[in-house]
Amino acid sequence: MKIILVRDRDEVLAERLLNVWERSVKATHLFLTIEAIQQIKMYVPQAIDAIEHLVVAVNEDNVPVAFMGMSIWDSRLIKEQI
Repeated sequence: MKIILVRDRDEVLAERLLNVWERSVKATHLFLTIEAIQQIKMYVPQAIDAIEHLVVAVNEDNVPVAFMGMSIWDSRLIKEQI
């Protein structure tokens, strides 16, 4: 697994991150109904696109398995080699 700072975003990445989001929510937010998840899901691509600094963890096949966003770049939190 490696962690990367994403500079160029495309539709393939957006779809993969949406899938990561949905799997994560279904696994951890058991109080949400499927209908509620589907409603929230409509807004996720826009929210991901608005992330100023997008950091993605990818597996050996370069497929995203996790992500996070930050609005303020802090090099103390993320190593320079990203």
